[in-house]
Amino acid sequence: MIDKDIVLEAKQITKKFMDVTVLSEVNLQVRKGEVLGLIGGNGAGKSTLLKILNGLYPHATFEGQIHIEGEPVKLSSPYDAQIKGIGFVPQETNVLESLSVAENIFVGNMKSNAKFGWFVSFKDINQKATQLLQQYNFLFEPEMKVRLLSIGSKQLLMIARALALKPKVLILDEPTTSLTLDEVTNLVQIVNTLKEKGTSIIFVTHKMQEIMNVCDRVVILRDGKTINTYPKEDFNEELIIKDMSGREIKNLYPQRAAAIKGEILKVRDLTVSDPKFKNKNTIEQISFSLREGEVLGIAGLTGSGRSEILNTLFGRNAYTKGEIWLNGAQVQIRNENDAMRLGFALVTEDRKKDGLLFLSPIRNNLTINNLASVSKWSLISDSSEKREAQSYFKMMNVKAASIETLVSTLSGGNQQKVIIGRSLNRNPRILLLDEPTKGIDVGAKNEIYQIINDLVEQGLSIILVSSDLPELLAMSDRCIVLANGQVMDEIDKKDATEERVMLAATRSAHF
Repeated sequence: MIDKDIVLEAKQITKKFMDVTVLSEVNLQVRKGEVLGLIGGNGAGKSTLLKILNGLYPHATFEGQIHIEGEPVKLSSPYDAQIKGIGFVPQETNVLESLSVAENIFVGNMKSNAKFGWFVSFKDINQKATQLLQQYNFLFEPEMKVRLLSIGSKQLLMIARALALKPKVLILDEPTTSLTLDEVTNLVQIVNTLKEKGTSIIFVTHKMQEIMNVCDRVVILRDGKTINTYPKEDFNEELIIKDMSGREIKNLYPQRAAAIKGEILKVRDLTVSDPKFKNKNTIEQISFSLREGEVLGIAGLTGSGRSEILNTLFGRNAYTKGEIWLNGAQVQIRNENDAMRLGFALVTEDRKKDGLLFLSPIRNNLTINNLASVSKWSLISDSSEKREAQSYFKMMNVKAASIETLVSTLSGGNQQKVIIGRSLNRNPRILLLDEPTKGIDVGAKNEIYQIINDLVEQGLSIILVSSDLPELLAMSDRCIVLANGQVMDEIDKKDATEERVMLAATRSAHF
């Protein structure tokens, strides 16, 4: 008997690449008007399953069956999945920057909006886009050029584009990764509206708070297998984390006993001009300090100036005014070489764009920042490089066969460990961490948090930028809150609450 409430079902899905089984007899059911959380660690098989459901891996390339509204289907392409009612929004931003919001929404679907089969009425497209945006409370206008949107708004635009095709099931792969806190709130409102209209959603996330608040049910994958399924009334954070990671994590944010000493860094009235807009600053007369053995958190919405501070301290952005003092002496940071010479190291927000050498092995990635230490007479010593790389490979507990493993084959969490290890290779005094746990699973996050604790206990000082507010408050000894490039509040750990941070972050902020 067919259960009419089940909109999409995957039965006994097995997928192999050569002799490697990445999915083994995975089962999944999505009910009408339900938000189903699909969760698991990096390498659990989530992405492979999504590609099967989206038709990217055609029916002949895997074992098992897919049913839509009780009927078996054989998906041969993403287009095939679309016309059968499956919408997919990937984690990576994929928009046409030079076109308008409305044109992006209907791109690839212009023919259905054409007159006489050929001529497109942009007036009609703008009207339809307006209706769609208002219906789901998207906060941008149809005629806006996409290049002017924030990264988070571009992600929401991709969701609008998927909704224009009126899917029965909408798959959202890590949809909040690039969103500000207010954009996350907007997304949750959109998800609730879709539920009320009967649209089913597969919601992929690594964030426990989203799992607990957004999902009606969760399916947990680990090592390519279905480990467990829980309805909302049975949600238990510790149990879910254990199922995801295969180990018990009693304290996601481990405690530390670092001795915070005297001031190591002082920034006074730092001002950085905006490279895109004349007579505008991204940072406006910012002042703060950092002590030895301290984790200083920087909170704020996207565009508030958080990453700009880190990039300025690392010599990537030029500052027009202000002073930087290190150990009581004023210093000049004109470029990255200056910053590294003075003891700064940066872990960038986007490890894919400018963080890693993806076609190189772990060994090269761990030593690239300090080749002088493994060279003799300007020639790299193979034995020295291997010895140096092996020490950081072990220190960071990178899970890979060896230092010769290609970085591109690692999970997100292990890639992040490699970046941190590389940053430590020059023995920095101040480590700048920009979204260090972005896009990695709960188990890997816990390991990164322990690495942070170990480093500050050894006397390193850290400036931490994170959009994950519970993470920022748990890992910081003190935090400053930015809005519009200015410091709005400075909060000690004992006084820090999410409400106080959000109040400061939205002060004078423009939405």
